[in-house]
Amino acid sequence: MKLLQTSLNDIFETTIQSWVDHINSNNRTALFHVYVPYDYENNLKKLDYIRSVLKEKAPAIPVIGCSATGEILNGKINDKDIVVTAMVFDDPGTGIEVRTTYDHTEELDAVAVFNEVKSIPHIKGIEILTVATNDEFENAAEIVDNLPENIVIFGGVAVGDDNHKPFVFAGDGTISYTGSAYVIYKGKDLHIQANRMFGWKPIGYPLEVTKAEGCVVYELDGKPAYEVYNHYLHIKKDQNFFYDALEFPWEVSVGKDTAYIRHAKSVNPDGSIVMSSNIPQGSFVRLTFGDPRRIIKHTKQTIQMILEFAPQVVNMVNCMGRKLFWAENENIEVSLISKHMESTGFSALGEILRYKGMSLINNLSIVTVAMREGPPGIVPNFDFHEAELSTNLPVTARLAIFINTITEEIMEKNEQLNEMLYKASHDALTGLLNRGAIERLIYENNESVSGEDLNWHLIMFDVDDFKKINDRYGHSKGDAILKYIADTLSDYISDIPNAEAGRWGGEEFMVFISGHEVSKVKEIADTIHSRVRENSKNDMLVTISVGATSHHSDEAIQDTLDRVDKFLYEAKESGKDRVCTDL
Repeated sequence: MKLLQTSLNDIFETTIQSWVDHINSNNRTALFHVYVPYDYENNLKKLDYIRSVLKEKAPAIPVIGCSATGEILNGKINDKDIVVTAMVFDDPGTGIEVRTTYDHTEELDAVAVFNEVKSIPHIKGIEILTVATNDEFENAAEIVDNLPENIVIFGGVAVGDDNHKPFVFAGDGTISYTGSAYVIYKGKDLHIQANRMFGWKPIGYPLEVTKAEGCVVYELDGKPAYEVYNHYLHIKKDQNFFYDALEFPWEVSVGKDTAYIRHAKSVNPDGSIVMSSNIPQGSFVRLTFGDPRRIIKHTKQTIQMILEFAPQVVNMVNCMGRKLFWAENENIEVSLISKHMESTGFSALGEILRYKGMSLINNLSIVTVAMREGPPGIVPNFDFHEAELSTNLPVTARLAIFINTITEEIMEKNEQLNEMLYKASHDALTGLLNRGAIERLIYENNESVSGEDLNWHLIMFDVDDFKKINDRYGHSKGDAILKYIADTLSDYISDIPNAEAGRWGGEEFMVFISGHEVSKVKEIADTIHSRVRENSKNDMLVTISVGATSHHSDEAIQDTLDRVDKFLYEAKESGKDRVCTDL
């Protein structure tokens, strides 16, 4: 595999002709990428010229491209020229197909891609260049992600602004301002490895996204989203907001395994924030800090992984926001990669990568896609000390590290405290409240209300013939039955307001209920009794004896406890497997 690159210059036609002569003489497969600066003067007119040259001189070679910024040329970011690259494949078994999805809804886009791709043998990757919104892309990704996980999905979102619409194109067809174009890479001996590079360090506590719609976040922890920038960072709502907030993007966590970076674009008058891509309501976010040393460290670790793959070409999709973050050092990461490997790519509005089975539009990352044909070659030596940044960090950076360290230590202590509190109040075997905790609940509830509001009830039960079960089957079987009963009880009362359950001791359980009618409490007692019996039939029949009563306003709490205990033993003495109550 070989990479050829040029910009639009005075010898462009001659250069393309020499490429085509080389490709044709060796009967090679090839692919043209064209990256067009989105705000380049007369960029569409110049693009028309480039495409006409490619069509004339190389009609059989597929072409794909988009509006971009920071086009990679000769290992550096180029902001001023249209860049054309040719990826030339040496293996006759390598194949390239370019498709567009201009003419369909986003749902049909995904269906079309899926149906075309799933039957192609030896497919190794899909590159997507798109103008789709985040919602459209997520809808499509849900379908496309059903493809086998060994197929690498990557790409970028075309760049544009209010005055320059983003666009994509393929072949000599029309330019699309709404659709997508994609490349199918296939070949038995073609190998593709994708990675993503972040490097931002979370700071502060997690905040819940309590109100959001699409890419607009209205509230964090019930407060206007802008307050996170105003209160903690004193970032103002002015023309510099984008650039000031860019240094503190968000790490978004959805579940345990999915995390990605998003940055703020603008603030609305109501305090809501327009983010770079969708932020799901109910997710958690943390501010992150762009520590250059940490970013470079992460970059180097990724480069080491890429080098071990021994690629022949690396395609990079670098975030426009990451490029702005580095400012005059914008080439530092791209140059570090390009020093050891042939590289191409551009800075995008968002970086596409399927990660852990889910295709997402990332932000502030670099997606690297390493390719080679055949087995790995010689792995270049990589000096991990290359591109070391100055250790003289500014005071603000050191303060951010200091604050973050303290925050993490406090969070760790809080987790330890929460774990200790949980263990102190919960039964280790069943996970229910222990006797001390549910007894405190009863007394505290009784002290917090009075008069007519003093409306609470107790349901107490134990397992029939539990000693015989232990003696016959062993204590492990007895423990399993207690866990089963606890799970059955929890599943049922979790949907009942103001109901709590605990293990009273041994095989005895207590349920505390407040604010319900007596008839409802009787129904709950009967349901607990029947559910334990019914759910146990497939293993061994387990029954319980149940007592139930209500607290009387003129009596002590201990009197209520004694009475429910009396009804429990009345149920046992009258034949077991029943409910006794004065309700």
